[in-house]
Amino acid sequence: MNDEIVAFIREQRGGVASEVIAEKFLRFKNPNKALADTAVGAILSKDLRVRRGDDGLWAPGIAGARRGGDATDVGEVPWVTIYVLTDASRKSVIHISLWAPVAENRCVCSVWLADPAQFSEDDRQHLCDPRDLPYDAAAATAAIDQIAAALAGKIPLFLSQQQYSLFTLAAQRHGINAGIDDYYLMNQLFRAIKEREPKPLTLESAAAAVLGGFRTAESAYSRGEQWGRVAGELIGKMKPAGIETRGHLDAALSEGGEGFGFSGTNITAKTLEELPDGAGVYGFTDKSGAYIYIGKAVNLKRRIGTYFRFNSESPEKLAKLRKDAHDLTIHRCGSELEALIYEYRLIKKHKPALNTQYDISERKGSYKPIPDSVVILPHAQEGFLASVWIKKDQKVKLRACGADFADEEAIKKELQEYFYSGALPASPEDFPELEIVTRWVKRHRDDVSAISVSNMADVGEIINTMKNM
Repeated sequence: MNDEIVAFIREQRGGVASEVIAEKFLRFKNPNKALADTAVGAILSKDLRVRRGDDGLWAPGIAGARRGGDATDVGEVPWVTIYVLTDASRKSVIHISLWAPVAENRCVCSVWLADPAQFSEDDRQHLCDPRDLPYDAAAATAAIDQIAAALAGKIPLFLSQQQYSLFTLAAQRHGINAGIDDYYLMNQLFRAIKEREPKPLTLESAAAAVLGGFRTAESAYSRGEQWGRVAGELIGKMKPAGIETRGHLDAALSEGGEGFGFSGTNITAKTLEELPDGAGVYGFTDKSGAYIYIGKAVNLKRRIGTYFRFNSESPEKLAKLRKDAHDLTIHRCGSELEALIYEYRLIKKHKPALNTQYDISERKGSYKPIPDSVVILPHAQEGFLASVWIKKDQKVKLRACGADFADEEAIKKELQEYFYSGALPASPEDFPELEIVTRWVKRHRDDVSAISVSNMADVGEIINTMKNM
């Protein structure tokens, strides 16, 4: 019946009253408004394809729109599945593959991070695939950087929370923040379309339930391919289930209720509604005001919204956050890079108990530095711009200024001291911040505005270039 009612509502321009629906589909005769609202509401209140407006009329719409829902069609979301293969210890990632699951299920990237030649003959036979590219140590070293770049603007899908954690750890061990602020898990896709998930929920059981007549995938490449196929089928079932947009998807996964599952807290539905869509750093604090977790986001509303979704595989961190978090603080940023820098600085300063971020300052390895540069970034506040000053092999500085350069003389003096006055005093945070900035700038080299200081005659030319960018 729901489908017929929804089709009818879509045909009515300007909305339709509950009384009309009750009379046409429920066979009520001359129903009063209260009775009709109750009866029709019981049927349609959970149907994400329609909503009742402030005027009391039913109309097509995005159920999640009242919370700033994303109106992007689910078929047009830039989905990408990520499959992570570990060694026997399940602590070291040896292979990663990315697939675009909608339509043709195209392989975006498939790379070995460890040399298959070191595996046993039996493991090589099962895990390697004729479609694999030959292992190359240099390519493996650069792979995480390339994967992070490939994920820019994409919405990742993981088999499980463990797969997400393993991927994040692999990136951090290479000194990279992969920038995944918003992602979904396989169990969430089953829940959204209201299909019973197989138990235990594994790639094999999901493939059997969703694909039917499947063959067990053995090689790393084929397992990534199979996860892409499963995800593609589940996404394809969203619209028939009433999940037409990302707003619908998020609404279906929200637990609802004041506080969204956070107990004894100031974090409410209104908190989420009022969050900005831009980049920034956020922190959950306990009743004493101490930080218990700090994170960064490209989109604060979307990222913090992920803490309020249903997740049957929630890690201990999420359970503890919902129990102990009392308040939420945010710091708006104009760009992801600014958010990365502030996140690192705040974590080092406050050392929140639930942050397990890999300590970049203790990472072994090297990266190719970039020369002295000034990177121009947008600012969260209108009329200002942000800049990151990079002193090769020494230090980075975050400097905001008015777009009118009213403080030009002060900026010139700082530029002179920073770039032209010899070595700068060192601090323990220099290497981590240099690596964060360097890797981010390299990944975004095609769309970042940067000034090469060595090409400038003096600070006056740097300032003039900044003004014209």
